[in-house]
Amino acid sequence: MKVLITGVTGLLGSQLARHYSQHGHEVWGLVHSTPVPSDLARYLTQVRAPSELTGDFDLAINLAGASIAGGRWSAKRKQLLRDSRIGFTNSLLAPLSAAQYRIDHLISGSAIGYYGSTTETVTEQSSAGSDFSARMVADWEASALASQAHIDNITLIRTGLVLSNRGGLLKQLALPARLGLAARLGKGNQGQSWVHEADWLAAVIWLQEQRHTGAFNLTAPGPVSQDTFSRTLARQLHRPYWLKVPAAPLRLGMGELADLVLNGQWVIPARLKEQGFNFAFPDLESALHDLFGAH
Repeated sequence: MKVLITGVTGLLGSQLARHYSQHGHEVWGLVHSTPVPSDLARYLTQVRAPSELTGDFDLAINLAGASIAGGRWSAKRKQLLRDSRIGFTNSLLAPLSAAQYRIDHLISGSAIGYYGSTTETVTEQSSAGSDFSARMVADWEASALASQAHIDNITLIRTGLVLSNRGGLLKQLALPARLGLAARLGKGNQGQSWVHEADWLAAVIWLQEQRHTGAFNLTAPGPVSQDTFSRTLARQLHRPYWLKVPAAPLRLGMGELADLVLNGQWVIPARLKEQGFNFAFPDLESALHDLFGAH
């Protein structure tokens, strides 16, 4: 296949690029300011903008987007978050109408933020939320679906918290946990919907191979509360768990961004389960043991 990956230098995009290259596929990557690792650069056709893309792509995986937790949600930051997702997706897919290049199967990034803050268990059949994150993700999906006239197969991957010891949020959480500072945030009963990095990668590849379309929740079938998540992480690292951080100082320090940690979602990957995908790490204990048990 000829495969295009955006966000190719990121934690997940780089792993996908390595997978497809190692399996004999031609991999193109849209690269911006982040340097490409030397092992990746050897087999990656790098382009800087959609205007440089040509030919027919059997698969495009769109993972571009500024970090949702990269700073306080000022008006400027919110616009950057939207532009890096919706604006970029629009620019990526606009040349299709002029037949500059073709995409047979688009796997487009999305997030469980689609559902907004809720205490209810949600599946792909649940409606979108109404907060900033939910509206942004819904618009992000709509920008991908707007190209249905030019793309035969479109898959939306609503990703939860990806657990990896190579980077991402878990690596940030593990540092205070190792110091005995894992904490319950707010009431601690907010849903934490997560997925092991290996299962995320396997699910994306499986969706491509099976040519499944529509929205899929890329989360493990065992969501937990934030309190349970932090407690389990501390136990895995053999550290105490005692700290409780009230909601008020978090909101004071983080502003609207605090919604990410104080509100949550209990997300079930209903469609992955219905279609027969098998999780290697369906529960948090096994996932964290795999990532930290040998250390």
